[in-house]
Amino acid sequence: MTDAADGVRLTVDVSNRQTRIAAWRADDAIHDWHLSTALDRTKDEWTLWLRRLLADGPLRAADVTAVAMACVVPSIADDVAAALASALGRAPLVVGPGLRTGLSIRTEDPREVGPDRVANAIAATQLVGAPVLVLDLSTAVTVDVIGPDGDYLGALIAPGIELAAEALAARTSARLQAPLARPERAIGSDTASGLGSGLVFGFLGQVEGLIAQARAEIGPAPAVATGEPAAIGQLLVDEALAALYEPLLTHRGLLAILDRVAAPSGQRP
Repeated sequence: MTDAADGVRLTVDVSNRQTRIAAWRADDAIHDWHLSTALDRTKDEWTLWLRRLLADGPLRAADVTAVAMACVVPSIADDVAAALASALGRAPLVVGPGLRTGLSIRTEDPREVGPDRVANAIAATQLVGAPVLVLDLSTAVTVDVIGPDGDYLGALIAPGIELAAEALAARTSARLQAPLARPERAIGSDTASGLGSGLVFGFLGQVEGLIAQARAEIGPAPAVATGEPAAIGQLLVDEALAALYEPLLTHRGLLAILDRVAAPSGQRP
C-alpha cells in the first residue's frame, strides 16, 4: 500500500462532451486520460472503463489517496461518483452546491455556477492573483470574471469556435478543410481558406470584445485560458489575449479544493 504522503490524487472533470481524468503526485500531473461522456453509459460501464484505465496505466487503485470530481451533467453525476468509489475503493469529493470551496460567488443564483467554473476561478486566482478573467473554451466560450477581492462576479457567454464551425457546416455547404489555426493570410483565396480565416479571426475578435467589456466594468485584469481546442487556447496567448493557457486549470482547482477540505480547521489554504 502506498503511503498517503507519497500517494496519488485523481481529479475528474466531466463535461458534456468529454471526461478528463488527471493523476497527480503533489502538484505535478503524472498522467491524464480522455473519455467521451456517453450519457447512456451505466454505472457498471463507467466502473469497467475506470478499472481498464487503471489496469493499462501507470498506477494502481491502491496508489490513490483522494479523488475530487466536477460534473456538469446532473443526470450522470451519481453514476460516475459511484463508479469512482467502486473502482478506487474510496468515494470522491464531489464539488457542487453546499461544499465550502473558499470561493465567494456574488451572482443572482450561485447554484447556476458550474463546479468546473468554480474550480477554474480558484486555480486562476492561485496562478495570477485577482482580479482575473478565465477564458474557458468549449461548446461555448465562457469569460468568468473574478473581481479584485477574489469573488466570483459573473460571466459573459458566447458561442465557441467549434460550435460556429458546426453551425456553418449544418446550414451551408461550407465545411472546414483544415484544423483550426491562425491562417497565414486574412484574405482567403478560396472558400475553404476564407472559412478558416473568418472563423479564427472572427473568434479572436469576439474574445477581444468580451474581454474589453469585462475590463470596462472591473478594471485591468489578466486572462487565463483553458479548454479545447488547445491550438486555439495557445493562439489566445500568442495574440496577447491571455496571459497563459493551462489545459488542466479545472483539475488544478479541484486539487486546491481537495487541499482546503482536507486542511485542519483554522489552517485553510
